[in-house]
Amino acid sequence: MSSVETAETEQTSVPASGGRTPKDMALSLGVLLVPVLLLVLGYRLFYGWDTAVTVDPANAIASAERASFAPLPMAAPDGWQTVTAKWEPGVLRIGYLDPDNHGARLVQSRAALDTLVKDELAGKAQADGETVVGTVTWQRFRGPDGQTALARTAGNTTTLLVGAESADLTGLAAAIAR
Repeated sequence: MSSVETAETEQTSVPASGGRTPKDMALSLGVLLVPVLLLVLGYRLFYGWDTAVTVDPANAIASAERASFAPLPMAAPDGWQTVTAKWEPGVLRIGYLDPDNHGARLVQSRAALDTLVKDELAGKAQADGETVVGTVTWQRFRGPDGQTALARTAGNTTTLLVGAESADLTGLAAAIAR
């Protein structure tokens, strides 16, 4: 019986936490967080924290051209950055940031204008008149969450520009429709 009593006393002498104190846990977390913080600060220092990653939309536009989309978008206005460009079968999508970092997107499709506007603005768009940009007339829509959209159909392609009310969609429309 003495061996049973010894085993019971050994089990009761080990703390429930496995012998680790809160200080040990804090030191372990500190060892893990220091390299993560160094990586984040290094990224900010060397790559710029607020700098958008830009892309070249040429491949996506070339794919739309092979699919006989016309007219195709031209270059973005000066100061604008192209941040996304994607060709999905039947749909060209290009994302932009204006000089004030307001986002805008271009969507081109063969879908009917009303269908494209409904799909891209969650079915909540309201017609808001027309805007003439150069010699091109665009239909204007108000969408949810303060979004504005300009849309037109030319050739076999419907073009939709969507952005915040503060984004200069008319400047974008003028540049891409040259």
